[in-house]
Amino acid sequence: MKSRIYNSILKVVLLLSIFSGALVAEGIKSKELYLEYKSFPKRVFTGQKFDVTLKAMILKSQSSYDKVLTSFSHEDNIELLTKDVNWTKDTSNKYTTTLTYKVYNEQFVLPTITFALVKDEEIIDFISAKSPDIKYQKIAVNQKLFSNIIATKLEINTVKTKQYSNTMLHSTIHITANHSNLEDTKLEDYLEQKIESLKENSLEQSLYYSVMVPIHTKQINFTYYNTKLQDFVRVQIPMILDDDLVSTQTELNPYNSSILIYKQMLASGFLLFFILLYIFTRNSIHLFFITVLIAIVAYLFIPSKKIILDKNVKVYILPTTNSTVYETLESKKIVEIINEKGLFVKVLFENKNIGWVNKYDIE
Repeated sequence: MKSRIYNSILKVVLLLSIFSGALVAEGIKSKELYLEYKSFPKRVFTGQKFDVTLKAMILKSQSSYDKVLTSFSHEDNIELLTKDVNWTKDTSNKYTTTLTYKVYNEQFVLPTITFALVKDEEIIDFISAKSPDIKYQKIAVNQKLFSNIIATKLEINTVKTKQYSNTMLHSTIHITANHSNLEDTKLEDYLEQKIESLKENSLEQSLYYSVMVPIHTKQINFTYYNTKLQDFVRVQIPMILDDDLVSTQTELNPYNSSILIYKQMLASGFLLFFILLYIFTRNSIHLFFITVLIAIVAYLFIPSKKIILDKNVKVYILPTTNSTVYETLESKKIVEIINEKGLFVKVLFENKNIGWVNKYDIE
């Protein structure tokens, strides 16, 4: 901790010295240090993250300095994302480091980078590097589907889509990308969307992004700019409801369900078959099957249990606490229980409407 604070103080001293010209006035302008950009992109785009690599060479003997120090100044419309600058040294007193930036505006200015040598906690030599000429280019002109994402690679890993209300779907998309700016993700045409979580591991980002879309939406479409291909790549994500929620929407009315009708017909057919078989064969084993089938047919045809719902009970579209309430009862209602799921009960009203109510609201 003390070392970090002292390094910060040294950097401030270095910057003040450079601005004031004190070091130059004392004749310590370096003739034994060299600093240059080894690699950098030729052009960048708004919101893009990019790397630059610097190379430093020290002609002094290794015993003449204790450590190296790096400082930055004069940046504008650009952010240095590298928090700790680490120089890699080889056996010949050559150093290299890679810095990551994010640009925000075409008027960006790279910071002045100063490389200094420290001996006995004092700056003994320094040199600054001339910033390279990096072009700026606007993208996404007339690109209505552009998501603001710029990356060398992007993948859609998983998509979880659930029905949120009678008009909206809630979809959570897991995206991974390299050399990207997933924190700037924005999908056009959708009012409700947000970052659920964002993780960064070296050059890769992992994003969980949620978005509310109209229930009739078949797929989400967006584009991102691939810096390797130097072109826009279109991404299509189909909206497929999770099975657990789809099941709550099927067979809404058990008396109108084609599946239930097939069950009733099949059970009745088997019952009639075994009755006829018994009449012709008089085999007592057939009576056992007839008894079982009578119980099954009765279960399928006899109405479900009826209960009374009190006034002000909320009726939900889905068996979830955040589901849309489509009705609050204005009077007591007699309903039939047709299914249960967790803390919710699916009920059938006399007008054939279907809904879910909390078990605690049942008399």
